[in-house]
Amino acid sequence: MTAALALALRRAGENPTIVKIVQTGVKPRGEGDAQHAGRLAGVAHVELARFENAGDPWSAALAEAKPPLTAEWLADEVAKIPGTIVAEGIGGIMVPLNDGENIGHVAALAKLEAVITVGLRLGCINHAMLTRSLCRELNIPVAGAVLVERWGRTDPTYRDRVYCVLQGSLPVLGVLAFAAAETQSVEAGAKLFESLVKQER
Repeated sequence: MTAALALALRRAGENPTIVKIVQTGVKPRGEGDAQHAGRLAGVAHVELARFENAGDPWSAALAEAKPPLTAEWLADEVAKIPGTIVAEGIGGIMVPLNDGENIGHVAALAKLEAVITVGLRLGCINHAMLTRSLCRELNIPVAGAVLVERWGRTDPTYRDRVYCVLQGSLPVLGVLAFAAAETQSVEAGAKLFESLVKQER
């Protein structure tokens, strides 16, 4: 999703930077999510913080005896990056940074707009609506949701039902069909986002 949106923006003439808010579970010299997505989209990438321990940033910081991150510091780092930002969180908007803040607080302070990725499987409607609810609470604008066949092809009837339920309160921007090859998925996602980028102009 991140690589697809960045690729669409690049093709539209912009100069996006993929920003990973926090990377966990990757060794110091390992390829992180931002670097991987940047390579697929052919754009710049930035990683704001990294922990070798897997899991949420708060527990990872505690496991490595490091001070927990704060939303203000991360938002300030985002503000230093010029141009269009394509930010990627870590597992969801409620993932904790410390005992009182989560990834959503970073998005709110950095004035980011959210695109909610809805992996098509049992529980996805609940996840999408809870995310939408928290975005409203934090005053984070939501461009819409993209339904993603991440784990394999979905029963069309189930996919259509999810679409109909969400469309009432959360605009569904499109469906990203399953593709065995990652590059095919990124290309299909870029085509989906290209039409949306044109509408924004």
